[in-house]
This record gives sequence, C-alpha cells and structure tokens, in this order.
Amino acid sequence: MLNSAIEREKSLSLGYIPEIVNYLIMSMRLSPNLEKAVEFAAVHGRGKIAEDFKTLVYYVQIGKYESVEEGLDDLAYRWGIVSDEFKQSLMILRSSVLENDKGRKEALLEKALKDVLEGSKEKMEGYARALHQPTVLLYYFGILLPLMLAIILPIAGSLSGDQNSILGQAWFVILIYNILIPIGIYTYGKMILTSRPPTYVPPRVGTDFPGLSKPGTVKFAGIQFNTFLLSLLIFFAFVFTGYYIDKGIYSSWQNFERSSMLHSTLYLKWGFLVNPPDTHGTIIPIYFISRFSIYGFLLGLAMAISFYLWATYSERKRIQDEIRAMEGEFKDAIYVLASRLGENKPMEQALKSAVEFQPRSIMAQKVFRKILDNITTLGMTVETAIFDRTFGAVRLIPSKIIRSGLKVMSDSVGLGVNVAAKSIINLSIQIRDAQKIDENLRKMLSEITSMLSTMATFVAPIVLAVVAVMQSVILGSIGNSSGSGALQSNFNSGASSQLGGLSSFSGFLSSSATQNTVDPATFSLIMGVYVLEIVILLTFLNSQIEDSNNDLSTYLNIAGSVPIATLMFCISSFIVGLFLK
Repeated sequence: MLNSAIEREKSLSLGYIPEIVNYLIMSMRLSPNLEKAVEFAAVHGRGKIAEDFKTLVYYVQIGKYESVEEGLDDLAYRWGIVSDEFKQSLMILRSSVLENDKGRKEALLEKALKDVLEGSKEKMEGYARALHQPTVLLYYFGILLPLMLAIILPIAGSLSGDQNSILGQAWFVILIYNILIPIGIYTYGKMILTSRPPTYVPPRVGTDFPGLSKPGTVKFAGIQFNTFLLSLLIFFAFVFTGYYIDKGIYSSWQNFERSSMLHSTLYLKWGFLVNPPDTHGTIIPIYFISRFSIYGFLLGLAMAISFYLWATYSERKRIQDEIRAMEGEFKDAIYVLASRLGENKPMEQALKSAVEFQPRSIMAQKVFRKILDNITTLGMTVETAIFDRTFGAVRLIPSKIIRSGLKVMSDSVGLGVNVAAKSIINLSIQIRDAQKIDENLRKMLSEITSMLSTMATFVAPIVLAVVAVMQSVILGSIGNSSGSGALQSNFNSGASSQLGGLSSFSGFLSSSATQNTVDPATFSLIMGVYVLEIVILLTFLNSQIEDSNNDLSTYLNIAGSVPIATLMFCISSFIVGLFLK
C-alpha cells in the first residue's frame, strides 16, 4: 500500500514539481529572499507539494522551524524519496541565496530549473515505455480472449455430456462477455491511468456557463428539444428499420417456400444453419430474429449513445477549445505586455499597446481589452479589473493558467513597472516550460494512443464480428458430428478400427448438451453489445492517456468512435456471414 502511494506521488510530481520550482525561481529573480519565494510558490503551486509548502510557511510562523532554510531542508529530504531532482534543485536554490555575484546567481537558478526539467523528462519517457506492455495486455484480454472463448465454450459444453452444463448457456455467456471482461478491462485501465502524470489541467466548463442550452436539452433551429427523448427516438427508428427489412426478407422467403419449419425445434435452435435468407437464428420461441433486426438494435443503441453525448457535451467542448486557444496565446500575449512595461510605460498604456500590436490574438482582444476598459472606463484597479465577479475580465474564463498568470501580474504591478515586467517575462518562460512538458509527453504517447484508437475503432469490431459468425459455424459442426449416429455403422469392422480415434471423439460430442448452448442470434447480439462496451472502454482509456482529466474530450471521442465501430461490426459480420454460409 505504501509503495503504491509513493508511486502515485512520483507520477503526480512530474507535473507539479517543475511548476513549483519555476515559481520559486520566478520570485527569487525578483528578490533573492527565500521566505518570500516559498510563500509565492505555496500560493500558486498545485498538489500535495504545494500543501507541504503552505505547511512549511505555517510551521515557520509558529516557531516549529527556526528558519525557512531548516524547513526547506526537511521538505527536500522528505520529497527526495519521490524526486531526487527536486531535492537537488532546492539545495541549489538555497546556495544561490549565498551567492553575491549576479551572473553566478542566475547560473545557479538556471541549473536548478534545468535539472528538474530533465528529471521530469526522463521519468515521462519511462512512463511512455511502460505503457507498451499494458496496451498489449488490453489487446489480449479485450479482443483475443473473446475469440478463444467463442471456440472453447461450445466445445467444452458439448464434451461435458451434461445437458445442464452452464458453459454454453446464454446467461453464462452474458456474464462472461458483457459483465466480467468489461469490469476487468475497466479496472485494469484505471490502474494504468493512476500513473499518468498530470502535466495539464484543462479548463472546467460547467453546465451553468452563460450561453449554454438548458441541461438535458439541445437546440435545433432555435427550438429546444429533450436530449433523452430524441435519443430514444433515434434508437427506435433504427430498431424498427431493421425489423421491417427483416420482415420484408422473410415475407419474400415465405412466399417462395411454405413449410412448418418455423415451428420446428431444429429450426429454432439451429436457425443460422437451416434458415430463411439472411437469418441469424432465434431468441424467443416461434419468432426468429434476423440479422438486420440485430444490426438495427446495435446501430440504434450506438447512434443514441453518440447523439446523447454529442448533444450534452459539444457546446461545452466548443467553449473549452476557445479557452485552450487563449491559453496557447497567453505566453506570447503577456510577453508583449512585459516588453511594453519594460519601456517604463504605465499599465494602461502597456495594455493598449499590446492590444493594438496583436489584432488577431483572442487573448489580447478579449481579455487585455476588457482589463483596459475596466481600468479606463470604470476606474478599477488592475486586480479588480481582472477578477471582479461582475465585470472582471476573467469571470467567464475558467482557466487556471490564465487566472494564476494574471494574478502574478496584478500582484507585481504594485512593486513598479520594471518589477512587473520581469515577473511577467519569467511567467511567460514558466508557461512555455509547462507547455513543453505537456507537448513532450503527448509526443511520447502518440504511438500508444494511435494504437489504442485503431484497436478500438477498427480492429476490435472486425475481429469480434468474425467471432460472432464463427460461433455459429462451430455449433453447426458440433451439431452435425453429434447427429451422425450412423457413422460407425457405415464402415466395416476394419475401417472402424482404423478410424477408432474419430469415432471415439464423435462419441464425446453430446447432442443433448448442445441443445442448451446459446443460439447464434443471441450470441451475435451479445457480441454486438460487447463491441459497444469494449469500444467505450478503450476510447475512454485512450482519451484519458492522451488528455488527462478532460472529461469533455473523452465523452466526445466516445461519441465519435461508437457509431463507426458498430457499423464496422455489422458490415464485417454481414460479409463474413456470406462467405461462411
């Protein structure tokens, strides 16, 4: 338990430690005061390490530590278990305070930052390499295991000779495919995700964000509709379409050949083998379920899920993408602002110049212009112009990067424009480094995420479609073997002795045992539902690896993958069924 907690903290530290070291260095470049640097990092940092910095400040205030240096030593050695680079960086930062030469001091600060960034990069490379084996295991358990079970379960059920054997019964197959395997994959996937370092926190866009449709509704042509009811309508539209296609096919077949086979037990059980054209088999006695009814059900379920997720989350994702675009521009926008402040311009003139210099920047035109308007028109201070709950420039921008960056800017303005310029330039460098860490991790994981995406959308549906059709072929082979009771009587005693192994094997295949085996139509439906489950799980895992903690992106990726994968399953099942008919 302790080891898993340490490993989890190591993973989290990959994102939090470089950030907090950056804040320490940013403060010390302005003023070589270790206590102020620790307080600054504690306020702006994230995670458990930021909480420990706040605790350190508190312990210094109440006298538990005689100095900040003593507290940093204790903190460095405690966190050294998690990140040795962090411990070394804190030691270098401490030594920089004692250095009188400015050039040497700056070199030490750069070394502290470089060491911690290099350490994080190495750990991320190790994380990316470690993901390869879990991805292979997901392929084995999610795709190859169902393939093997489709072959093993019918044979094992028939070889048992027990008419009440559970191995091939529908409820047992549902338990294995639709419950146990998905639960196992989800649990294993969550274990993989716990080691994913949080290099980026996406903006959180809530359901109460201004301009969004009422929760549970979607707007078309200015009219709001209930999302759930529209999803149900889509589902039943596909179901009835598939049913009426089958009904038309069956009517054509019935006119061609009328017989009492419909009420035959043999037909009901082995409907895939002795059936009307394009018929899979039966689920409910007397009534058969044809392939297009199953396809309609699966496609209807997939499209209903896809539409519901799209209608619920697409508006919020659009807003999130706009905010993320602003985050991408933020470091450049504040660098221009810092340059104007470095020319000894007051904040109002610096903001105006930055807005005019960047006419295409969303950040400059939407945020800086709003700050400028609040200062010049409403007479607000810089901090109020940014964070006021009614008129603030960032009241509708739920971005931690932008908010914390502008907080640093507003705090430093009171120390003079030169100090503010230095602070903002250092902030721009810190944001650049953080974005570089996130981009590097994405590049390292691109091969894994591409593999998972292909596996979920194409490989899994095609392989599982083959599994669904193969099961009927296997059942047909077992049924033919067990039904040929006159096999031995057709050979003379010499021939029988030469084929003794085959005769003995065919004797093990129990006709009574196969009668309780799940029929092809039910198995095809079970596999179709399993495709939906496995695609959702693999897409969820892939999205969380690629863009950690971004639920909006995850839901919309699922909305895009599920219909494609289900359509691939239906088409593959239909084509393979034609060849194996």
